[in-house]
Amino acid sequence: MELLVVIAIIGVLIALLLPAVQQAREAARRMQCSNNLKQIGLGLHNYHDTFQTLPPMVISPVGDADDNGNGADEVEGWGWAAFILPFIEQGALHEQAGITQGNLLENELTDTMLVPVDAYRCPSDTGKPVGDAAQRFLKGGGMNYAVYNHSRSGNLNGGDAGFYRHSGRNFRDVVDGLSNTLAVGESCSKLNGQTMSLKSWAGCQQSLGGNCIDEVAISGRWPINDSTGSTDQKGETLSSLHPGGAMVLMFDGSVRFLSENIEFIRTASPANNTSNIDSLYEYLICVDDNNPIGDF
Repeated sequence: MELLVVIAIIGVLIALLLPAVQQAREAARRMQCSNNLKQIGLGLHNYHDTFQTLPPMVISPVGDADDNGNGADEVEGWGWAAFILPFIEQGALHEQAGITQGNLLENELTDTMLVPVDAYRCPSDTGKPVGDAAQRFLKGGGMNYAVYNHSRSGNLNGGDAGFYRHSGRNFRDVVDGLSNTLAVGESCSKLNGQTMSLKSWAGCQQSLGGNCIDEVAISGRWPINDSTGSTDQKGETLSSLHPGGAMVLMFDGSVRFLSENIEFIRTASPANNTSNIDSLYEYLICVDDNNPIGDF
């Protein structure tokens, strides 16, 4: 009888302690995710100090054999995360890939781009490090972090956020303030039982005529952690497996946790957000809406 009582007590203690253990583990994972974003932030700042500009979201290469002059979708392009590799202690990988040395991404589709980069993966994410089905096109090293391209609607060449195709912004372009504007956010591989669009650190397959946002960027067209719509929608969403929101990097290098309940306005689910900038989340994304947000 006494043994049964002891077993029952142990069972109750385990039931009480297990949630605490899980919370502690998630807190540790969230801290590591925050450290990853801080490292990315340092990489962006060091890149800017070196080249007096931020890296482009993606660059369409010159001389690609698949370029037919009509916006061919098959033209692969290196992305922002590939350009900052030397500034996050991944200079050897950058050198191996021949990035900025004229080597085309298509030459590395089964080689360098398959190398996973720990600093680009959130430890809370359960997706495969290489070749995850959640990756839209490039089935290489998966990435959980993406730059912001636009707040509500835009295009690769000129969104109202911090990053776009072919060329990079300068810090002075972020007129709302570096500490008030989102630069990078999370993108997870699975959410609410649905497969999301995991990013690729190497770059984008459709860098010339297609939409690269699903592979290297995110936008404010959709709510945080929203998985109710199409694959394109899920690919553009700020999302994470951290309960209640996602980690974000500000342009000043600081890291914040953004609640999924932050003010966001759209027409009706699952319609996207195409109205004028009219919510707190959008103000944080746009670099020059003249509505700097300090506390959120």
